[in-house]
Amino acid sequence: MIKNASIEINGGCNYACPMCPQATGREKDFLKKMPLSLFEKICDELQEAGCSDINLQGSGEPLLNRNIDEYIKIASKYNIACSIVTNGFNLTEDMSLKLLDSGLDTIRVSVIGYDRDTYKHWMSKDAFNTVYQNCRTFLRILDKSAYETNISSYHLILDNNNISQEIVEYKLNWITPLDIDAEIWMMHNWGGQFETPYDRPKKEKRSCGRPFAPYLNVRAGGLEGKYGAVVPCCYVLGQDSKAVLGHLETESLTEIWRSKEYKRLRNAHRNERFDEIDYCKNCDQLYDAPDSLVWTNIEGKKYGQHKSDQSIDFRSLVHGD
Repeated sequence: MIKNASIEINGGCNYACPMCPQATGREKDFLKKMPLSLFEKICDELQEAGCSDINLQGSGEPLLNRNIDEYIKIASKYNIACSIVTNGFNLTEDMSLKLLDSGLDTIRVSVIGYDRDTYKHWMSKDAFNTVYQNCRTFLRILDKSAYETNISSYHLILDNNNISQEIVEYKLNWITPLDIDAEIWMMHNWGGQFETPYDRPKKEKRSCGRPFAPYLNVRAGGLEGKYGAVVPCCYVLGQDSKAVLGHLETESLTEIWRSKEYKRLRNAHRNERFDEIDYCKNCDQLYDAPDSLVWTNIEGKKYGQHKSDQSIDFRSLVHGD
């Protein structure tokens, strides 16, 4: 039933990137840390559902959790591989060793900006060199060890009139000197909340496929003091309260997966009645835009795939329950 899950273990972030809804202040109910006990309950249910991979992210920064290794070890206990998406600011040598020792499968570092100045503007912190050195240290430790953790980086185009040059700059200042797997994308509009400079083609509206995908998206927090809110996808950040499909603190995974709220979402997508779903109606993921993946050196990486599971292609998932 579930192949992959994105689980946010911390709703807060130490950055305030202008293209991210975190910058304007996330809804208070979702600025929480997920209790380890709840995380273990979720892992137990995910194992029963056939889940093989968990990504510790959602919108918050996972490395704000100093005991992140405990979450990774719990996932391993249930034979679930564990990945993280991070801004890399807290990826110190000590943190790197902690992550590697815990058995982390994959780490992806978000680096928006191809040099110190562009990074400072788009990621709200003068930390390009800090994060670069953190990644270099991580790679050095990895190279001299028997660890099998994979590391890659994620970048965005900042000026659509200068795409070719920005690719050159990212490769020159980051990708080539680190010799790292990477992907460079156009910006998206966070479910209609961000006025991206990239205007996706608006020819044919179709389901993004996510409501039918074998993956689960869980927030650390939730409504009315609850934890573990299930939401349809990462793009509802900033309007999570509109998109809650249930809470894993008080409901089972099966109950939420088969809930009226989830069925309503799937039916709207199946019948292309997107305007019925407030957090979907203005989302640019409803339009095909293969050119939004502008460059990558990751083998087999294509537009439409789940961020950490290349076997899941959202575009093919427009039916089912």
